[in-house]
Amino acid sequence: MKPEGEIAAVESVPAHRAHVLYPRLYVWYLFASSLDIIMTYAIVWKLGGSEVNAVARHFIEHFEHWGLIFLKYTTVVLVVAICELAGRKSQAAGRRLAFAAIVLSAFPVGYGIVQVLAWTHAWE
Repeated sequence: MKPEGEIAAVESVPAHRAHVLYPRLYVWYLFASSLDIIMTYAIVWKLGGSEVNAVARHFIEHFEHWGLIFLKYTTVVLVVAICELAGRKSQAAGRRLAFAAIVLSAFPVGYGIVQVLAWTHAWE
């Protein structure tokens, strides 16, 4: 664990010298994306539901769960790259994009949880 002063020193590195601009936001984005994979797996393979996203459905139909994993983590890499590019031009814009990515990835997870609860009659 780093002392508090050392963390502040790392965060004050100029944008063009930092390894990644928003590591904490990326961890949350990766977490939300991973939960999305888990919820999709539970709904499609365990509960017999279907994927509504046509691109994801194509990957699932052709490559099963490995296609889903590949697609999701490929988009994670793409989104992080876009946030990094945008963040090097405008720190605030990159941060907003990273935060939006978290929210947009968490939304299907929340919706999936509601579906699972409804399908398993947890509210009865």
